[in-house]
Amino acid sequence: MTQSVAENSDPLTVQQIADAITSAIREGRLVPGQRLTEIDFAKKLNVSRPSVREAFRQLSSDGLLLSQPYRGVSVRHMTRREVDDLFTVRGALEGLAVRLATPVLASAITPLETIQTALDAAEASRDLNAMSRHNLAFHMLFADVSRNELLREQLRRIANNVYWLQFRVLVADEKVLATNAAHRQLLEAVRVNDAKQAEAIMINHIDQSRQLVQALSDDHFAAPASD
Repeated sequence: MTQSVAENSDPLTVQQIADAITSAIREGRLVPGQRLTEIDFAKKLNVSRPSVREAFRQLSSDGLLLSQPYRGVSVRHMTRREVDDLFTVRGALEGLAVRLATPVLASAITPLETIQTALDAAEASRDLNAMSRHNLAFHMLFADVSRNELLREQLRRIANNVYWLQFRVLVADEKVLATNAAHRQLLEAVRVNDAKQAEAIMINHIDQSRQLVQALSDDHFAAPASD
């Protein structure tokens, strides 16, 4: 991204501002439908309004925020159908990421093992917040190792869009702890360099997540647009 003069004069870069907003959404401090204003974030982060405006523009382009004429910027609120569509695409893309990354990780398995150890510890202690963090790291590792920048970027955008809903599942329903079994199965498939099996496990795992999210009550989703 080309840096503006305003960005260079701020203690935080535009990307850091965008990351701060993304983290607030992931952690449930900003919720879908909530209005955001430049002046509030400029004061909270001690940055210029043009830098906040650029961060809003970036996150709107990613689909995490919604910018509407005369209504300003808000955290995007998706319908059930939109979320279902995202999970369908996510399953296909994460399956591809696993297929591409498996040969690489099979010869350097330590990073995946380290995350799995953290996931197992979070499961054992029933620490849902920690499991949420490590779950994201586990999934993004395959995207990062896939050596496909376009794939990695698309999965990052999708993860940002569905993360809040997954967070709500994690903090509200402990049966999500059972989904960690799929992570262990995936690790073992990668360990023996079985890319086809690893891909199938990931696709099924994403569909399980889709079903958990779809089990949430209607107030977690935007109302469908009227015809």
